[in-house]
Amino acid sequence: MNAMTLPRYLVGSQRAILDVATSRRSFWIGAIFVLSAGFAREYDGEDLVHEPWHALRPLAASLASGTALFLIVHLAALLKSSKAEDARPGFFEAWFRFMGLFWMTAPMAWLYAVPYERFMTPVDAIRLNLWTLALVALWRVILMTRVVQVLYGIRSYAAFFLVMLFADAVVFVVLTTVPTPVIDVMGGIRQSDGDALIGGVTLMVTLLAVLSAPVWIIGALSSIATLRPSWPDLSQHHKPKRSNGLLILAIASVLAFVPLLIVSQPEQINKREVELLLKNGDVPAALAFMSERSPDDFPPQWNPPPRLGYRESEPSLVDVRNAMTDDWPADWVATIYLDKIDRKLREEIMPFWSQASWEHLAEHLEAYPAEAKINTEHRHTAQFLHDHLPGLTAAEKSALKQIAASAESSEP
Repeated sequence: MNAMTLPRYLVGSQRAILDVATSRRSFWIGAIFVLSAGFAREYDGEDLVHEPWHALRPLAASLASGTALFLIVHLAALLKSSKAEDARPGFFEAWFRFMGLFWMTAPMAWLYAVPYERFMTPVDAIRLNLWTLALVALWRVILMTRVVQVLYGIRSYAAFFLVMLFADAVVFVVLTTVPTPVIDVMGGIRQSDGDALIGGVTLMVTLLAVLSAPVWIIGALSSIATLRPSWPDLSQHHKPKRSNGLLILAIASVLAFVPLLIVSQPEQINKREVELLLKNGDVPAALAFMSERSPDDFPPQWNPPPRLGYRESEPSLVDVRNAMTDDWPADWVATIYLDKIDRKLREEIMPFWSQASWEHLAEHLEAYPAEAKINTEHRHTAQFLHDHLPGLTAAEKSALKQIAASAESSEP
């Protein structure tokens, strides 16, 4: 293999696929590319100085997912092949070869390294990140379909259904286990624009994965029923002259992230310090740490905990409110948490009316007192917002004062 093998492989060249399959070095070179993909994903998302294992997660995840796809395809091929098939490789040899091919798709993930957050609005950055994810996923499905077709000598439609069955299962597992904003359309939960976009896409893709599952299952079973695998005799494949070009490219792809790490990691270290303090309940120290620094000392568009709309998000906003009362933080920190406290109070006392202004909320509470869900902490929070939330009109201040003075009998 040489450096030109990679671009040819990524566009599905049969010759390049066979070159990678017959090279003993593809497994190890592919692993290096996966490591570089880990840096592409995490160099501006995690503190890799204190938690370097984040960069290794793609290696572990791809080892598991690649093995799962291999088992689906290989066992299906074995089920329908003749024992006298001369070109059929041994199980571990086939796995080693398949993983090399699977890992050589890792350079697609270099697209994740584009720091959209540094030059776009939060919503636009999220939207482009999601489109990038979709592009890479589609590209990988098409390429692995081609790989399976060449490596097992089966028809393209059969390879496609086997790969899509695996891909659909992966999408469902990931979307139901990875933390995402909780969707509650009926409850009218007031999410940020970014969280609303993520939540909406998550819901749509999850439903699509579930609804399309029967198509992939039936298609895969039909493909297996008509499968006629024909392993190519790789011993007859003309191997290109051995070259270190691809190995050098793989190592260079890892080293290329060193300058990016130097720029981004101080921000990630500060982020991790704040999040650890908040997770451990030391809210005053976290607010003080943030106040001693500027927003530029943290990742662009960083949303410090707690994240509204996420399950098991820490710390409690009551603790944040109390800490701010005792020692007021820097203006940029106060702005972030005043918005969170405002949104949270609206969601809790009047979920169906959380988008309304405080003036209209107060009018509705006065007209329909039975719908109110106001407790002692809500009254304290309303008074806190009355005293500190900037930009309130006189009517909104009066409304918050009204909520803060609500009678004890309105508690549930």
